[in-house]
Amino acid sequence: MTQRVATVLVVCGLALLGRSVEGAALGCKAERSSYRGWNTFRLSNGLVTLHVAPDIGGRVIQFELADHPYFYVNADLAGKVFPPEENGGQKGGWKNYGGSKLWPAPQGWERDDQWPGPPDPVLDGGRYHGAITREEPGHVAVTINSPGDERTGIQFTRTLNLYAGSTQVRVDCAMRNISHRPVRWSIWEVTQLDTADPAAPGRFNDDYWAFCPLNPRSVHPNGFSPMFGQANHPSFRADQAAGLLTVKYDHRVGKVGLDSHAGWLAAVNNKSGHGFVGTFTHFPAQPYPDHASVEFWLNGAGEFIINGLAITNSPDPKETPYLMEAEILSPLADLQPGQVYRFRIDWFATRCSVPVREVTSAGVVCVPLGLRRTGGRTTLEGGFGLFYRGRAEAVFRAADGKVTARVDLGPVEPNQMFSLAKEVSVPPDSFRVSVRVLDEANHDRGVLGNALVAGR
Repeated sequence: MTQRVATVLVVCGLALLGRSVEGAALGCKAERSSYRGWNTFRLSNGLVTLHVAPDIGGRVIQFELADHPYFYVNADLAGKVFPPEENGGQKGGWKNYGGSKLWPAPQGWERDDQWPGPPDPVLDGGRYHGAITREEPGHVAVTINSPGDERTGIQFTRTLNLYAGSTQVRVDCAMRNISHRPVRWSIWEVTQLDTADPAAPGRFNDDYWAFCPLNPRSVHPNGFSPMFGQANHPSFRADQAAGLLTVKYDHRVGKVGLDSHAGWLAAVNNKSGHGFVGTFTHFPAQPYPDHASVEFWLNGAGEFIINGLAITNSPDPKETPYLMEAEILSPLADLQPGQVYRFRIDWFATRCSVPVREVTSAGVVCVPLGLRRTGGRTTLEGGFGLFYRGRAEAVFRAADGKVTARVDLGPVEPNQMFSLAKEVSVPPDSFRVSVRVLDEANHDRGVLGNALVAGR
């Protein structure tokens, strides 16, 4: 809803709480550290770095590809940790630290089965417990546990996994009923993305975008539903031809939800060429809060209605900072006392441009794969962002699926956009071509696209 943070803890770590351990050959590392004055777990693998701050609601306070930070961090609260009475209690309101976190949904103020936050001194602002829980070559993990919350009857657990050679962060979320009554909640991950202009942080980035597939069988008109702000907010546009919701940040308050079925969202800072991707599994037969598996909140100036009250956000970025929330929700889970519900989310970081037309297991598609023939020459073209370090390969196949040729397309890595423009010789029996990604261990990580050979 209003301002929030998202949930995603990622870890590439090992080392039992005190010491730093490095996967010698594969480069994963976990260590106790500090970030902006908070005590953190620092998880890294030579590609991405995560800063996890258990003391401030178990947030992943920052996620970086090389030296590029993706998340909004509230500079005014850097290093501060507030007691419960000052974080949603009688002596203070919501402390929006930034980063990514988990909340329970649905949000609301009318019934006991609605979460009336933020603020919330336990699940949003409480001190979580963290420990490094996995140590294997190429894979480290940290587990974060929230305090038990009497109001909702639940406890959150997240295990954050980081792997060598990839920007993937697997977030295994769990919600346990710690009460003596049945409860019904959704796991709601809220991630605050920094939408300040990278060259002039005092201004907002007017080239910051998000994309999410529209459900062709949506229950919402045009495939999405306005939740806060203008009903016809110009930042939210349904591109029916592409089957995508397109979001353009402009520091004007608004929120939408959509029952996206495809299992991904992407946000792109087009000025710097950095993309953030979240993936999940959609369960079409199960109920969701607000009939939404994905929601986007634009923090900005303007008026919106919440709990029957009109709220006006200031245009001053000190009061209304530049950020967009990318939110992923699980289905609603009915839990008896002691039962646990689990939901998996994956994060990826890459370099790419807009629009993001598709997300595959190997990367994002910005310019779909195609074959262009000019003057007797054939060029294989496309534009992609990668999730793995390794090599790309073009595979030509006949109509019966038989491989007619393989063409090495060279090394690829997440911190460089893969702009493909390679002249190729097409074998005479070829019907189609695909481009696949092989990681550093030569494992096939999936396809980036397929194209038919012209005239076949």
